[in-house]
Amino acid sequence: MVLMPVIQPGATGLGALTCFARMAAGADFALAFQAGTDGLAVPLASDPGPLPQPFALGRAKLETIDWSGGPRDVAGLTLPSAILLAFDQPAQQVMFVASPFAEETRSGVLLIWLANSPRRCDCPFRDNIGASVPLLRAAFGQMMAGQHEVMDRKLASDRFHDLFETVPTGIVVLDGDTTTALVNERAAVLLDVPAGEADASQVGAQMRALRDRCRNRDSLADIYAPLQQDLDYSSTAVWVTAEQHIEVDTHPILGHGRNGRIWLFHDVSARERLEEELRHKADTDVLTGLANRRRFFEIANAAVQRAHAGQGGEGELALLLLDIDHFKAINDQHGHPMGDAVLRDLAQRLQSILRTRSRDLIARVGGEEFAVLLPATNAEEAKLVAGRLRTAIADRPIVSGETHLPVTISLGGAVLSTEDSTTPRSLEALLKVADDKLYLAKRGGRNRAVFD
Repeated sequence: MVLMPVIQPGATGLGALTCFARMAAGADFALAFQAGTDGLAVPLASDPGPLPQPFALGRAKLETIDWSGGPRDVAGLTLPSAILLAFDQPAQQVMFVASPFAEETRSGVLLIWLANSPRRCDCPFRDNIGASVPLLRAAFGQMMAGQHEVMDRKLASDRFHDLFETVPTGIVVLDGDTTTALVNERAAVLLDVPAGEADASQVGAQMRALRDRCRNRDSLADIYAPLQQDLDYSSTAVWVTAEQHIEVDTHPILGHGRNGRIWLFHDVSARERLEEELRHKADTDVLTGLANRRRFFEIANAAVQRAHAGQGGEGELALLLLDIDHFKAINDQHGHPMGDAVLRDLAQRLQSILRTRSRDLIARVGGEEFAVLLPATNAEEAKLVAGRLRTAIADRPIVSGETHLPVTISLGGAVLSTEDSTTPRSLEALLKVADDKLYLAKRGGRNRAVFD
């Protein structure tokens, strides 16, 4: 009576064949593994299980030995310790069925007989197993190639999943027929949809809802309008919500919309804050916190052009230059720290006066010299503003520690009015007029305003 091996339920084809080979040969252990020229062996199936960890073949050149005579004693063979001590017992005999595929010439199936291990069955062809090696090689080679392909696909899938979930970017992948979407965890949190495979219409609705909450939704609507007609459309835009700035990149997969579309959502709030901080530093006077000279000229030039064009009711515009009276004497008598305190206090008072006029701009354009831009302001209104600024400084001394220091300012003003339309003044011309009037205010006794 011939005893056939019992294959465990659920075993794979390669696992079942490995089990059959072990039992038919009366071996204690059978291992099918994949190995390249570097000697690193990756187990694919084993009986009994569980599947062991990868191991190094080292100097064992199993594929170069003639196994046609059947199993060989381990004496004289160089085998990895992981094989020799497979079950905490020494191996006595081994046999290798080389089943190379692709370029992995060291792959195959290893059969092991342990020392002092009882024989479990008496199969009539066991003693002639060496003659069956060619048949086993063909069968194992075919199955190992298939198992290898499955493992490669799983490895690629695992790597894609790891990348998909670990990159610091929200990812939405829409399939070509736009019915399903693949959403990673970051995008799921952002869009309030389930992670993984989701209904494309639901994901699209949540994306539109997020875009509609953006402060720049009108410009975003223009950016994405071409998507309605052009399936191959690509764009990168920043979505600005109340909480964050999100850089959104969308493009067709492999360059063709019929393959689907990918959306990438990257939180750039930190970058935007840094850029805003750098812009603010570039535009701001460090000591007073006011706009600096560069920022003043940038804004004032644009305001003068709008005034000439009569845009937004800005046909008139006033410009003030003001200077702290006897500022050099303040530095000489009280020191530069006191001079800095005067500049900071003066800046705060001037800002408080102009706060109700949101379009006005005050800037520090020199050491103790300040410029005030008053859009949509005629001569009479400008004189009232200048008077309020002068009084705000003169009526109350500046206090620093124990020092109470009276300070006054002088102002010069120039006005761009509708009467200048035939020979429009440039910003430089207005500044020249205001500077001349400031000089007259100084010569006239200081603590006064003189206008064009």
